[in-house]
Amino acid sequence: MNSFRLRLALLVGLLTVALLLAAGFLAWELTSRFNLDRLDRELHHLAKINLERVNDRSHWERLDIALAFVAGSDRPPTYILWVKNNDYVVFRSKHWPAGIDPESLRVLTTYENGVTFDRPPPPPQRLGLSPANPALPIRETASSTVEAAGSTWRVAVTGNPYTTLVLAANVDELNLDLRQLRRRYLGVLPLVLILVGAGAWWLAARALRPVAALTRAAENITARGLDQRIGAPAHDHEFRRLVSVFNAMLDRLEIGFHQARRFSADASHELKTPLALLQAELENALHAAPPGSPQQQTYTSLLEEIHHLKAILEKLLLLSLADSGHLGLERHPVDLSAILTNIIEDSAALAPDLQIQSDVPHSVNVPADAILLEQALQNLTTNALKYNRPQGRVHVTLTTIGGHAKVTVRNTGPGIPAADHSRIFERFYRGDPARRHGRVAGIGLGLSLSREILRAHGGDLTLNASNTEYTEFVATIPLN
Repeated sequence: MNSFRLRLALLVGLLTVALLLAAGFLAWELTSRFNLDRLDRELHHLAKINLERVNDRSHWERLDIALAFVAGSDRPPTYILWVKNNDYVVFRSKHWPAGIDPESLRVLTTYENGVTFDRPPPPPQRLGLSPANPALPIRETASSTVEAAGSTWRVAVTGNPYTTLVLAANVDELNLDLRQLRRRYLGVLPLVLILVGAGAWWLAARALRPVAALTRAAENITARGLDQRIGAPAHDHEFRRLVSVFNAMLDRLEIGFHQARRFSADASHELKTPLALLQAELENALHAAPPGSPQQQTYTSLLEEIHHLKAILEKLLLLSLADSGHLGLERHPVDLSAILTNIIEDSAALAPDLQIQSDVPHSVNVPADAILLEQALQNLTTNALKYNRPQGRVHVTLTTIGGHAKVTVRNTGPGIPAADHSRIFERFYRGDPARRHGRVAGIGLGLSLSREILRAHGGDLTLNASNTEYTEFVATIPLN
């Protein structure tokens, strides 16, 4: 999972899931608690009213009938009651569950409004009360939930100093409503999560828009795109500083690159004239020196170094032009097969101890600058000759595939170390030990220049493989 946008959307989604589940659980608990509290108040109020109005034993039977009528004759009883006066059970609902033992239920000894007394007041003798015959105080209600006979009951225990009243309500229907609510909540939750995930994905994309702009600008940072800048977002203060720092970095990079390019081009141009004069003087001195004399040998050696310096300057000038995008190409139909044939013949003459093999079909034409293209391919084969083992082989093949001509140059030898593969096209980089210690002539510009020339033609140069047995480079050039 390497996408920051995906991780952000998943994080928001998971956080939302956790919050929704927590909120749902809290709502479930609060709703359950609210319903139980409301039921407890109803049971307490019902018990209190009837304890104050009781006149005879038939009162409780009438109350039981009234509660059954409210529930309906076609449904299980919703309310049941059990009444005990002193040590005698005066009433018990006929549907009282066997699993509920009224005698074992907790009975509070505290009374409403903090009423206390040393001994109980006398019981009232008649329904009409007077100051001489007051109503009895009511106990605080003790509530509990009991499972019995396959149902759940909310049981309230209250009474007065002489009577204990147990009033129970069936809460199965209430629990069923809560379970339905929970199922509906969980059923809607996936749709909510999908909407939240889509919203998080969109918000992540919107939040990362400045980062995407930075990425696009970074992708366009080439020799032709150093003038790219990013507009600072008007409202995103968090990204404004990052954008300004990035643009300042591009300013410094552009200035430094142009200075380096001008230096390379100017140095190449400025050195060509004194080198040409020095070459002319050395050639005149060489002609004037006695044949076989030490002076002649010295002048010859110096001329070789002058030619080497001129070749370096020419490569640097071409590279500076390629960097600035001004490498002028005079494109004409070029016989690539003929160019490779000439290069292979020259290679065989330069390295007679190596086995030069080729597989080049006739008349493969490409639109190219013949001089620059030949220079690029010549650099490849020259490297294959230089970095080879004694009695080794060089194999050059030409194929056409996918609208491109493909030139493969393979040579035997020790190969390029794996650590140098990513840097083999860097300028002046010579990773091979033979190159570093100077046992093979070169300054590390050939491969870089060849790749720039091929890229200017719309092709490329890549290191295809390198091991202890062989090294293989592949050059591609468009056919059209």
